Amino acid sequence: MANFNYRQLVDWMELVREHPDAVNCFWPSQIHSKRWLVEQVEYQHYFPMPFSCVIFGSWYGILADMLSIEDTTCVDTDNRFLEWCGKKYDTWHGCMSKYEYDVRPDLVINTVTEHVNQEIYDEWFKNIPEGTFYIIQGNNDFQEKDHIRACEDLGEFILKNSGQDHMFCEEIQYEGPWNEELDEPTVYKRFMIIGKK
Repeated sequence: MANFNYRQLVDWMELVREHPDAVNCFWPSQIHSKRWLVEQVEYQHYFPMPFSCVIFGSWYGILADMLSIEDTTCVDTDNRFLEWCGKKYDTWHGCMSKYEYDVRPDLVINTVTEHVNQEIYDEWFKNIPEGTFYIIQGNNDFQEKDHIRACEDLGEFILKNSGQDHMFCEEIQYEGPWNEELDEPTVYKRFMIIGKK
């Protein structure tokens, strides 16, 4: 989070005051997975630093804020999120599979792969312009009702997400909600692939 600053903190606090549900963007697992992605963009050697980016499943734009890429478009199906994102970024409302690229961006990011069915994902991936770098993330959390396409392991994640020609693939563990029945934390895996279409 090299781009963190006081102004950003004030902006995020304003976000939580205006939209109390935005506090969910700041769970440790959410920040950890975003920081992991940001570090890969900042310190990787696979592609030059991007000047343009499209983030699918942008939520309230926290990842966009952390990346600080000059020309960023936030895409989501919920206008509530995009109203906030629109204060700083271009936005597009709708299903990711219907997004049309005017120009080829330097980077495409999708961190909500577990939230869409295979048909929508495949259409979205097919639409990425040739020569575009992409980063995708997902997890193995089958407990969340909105996770309709979670993956058991990194191998399944690669297969389901057209990541066979990747430059980078890795997984990390993170702690989820407390399991009241077993009186212990839940532990999940987060997967990430970097590739070029």
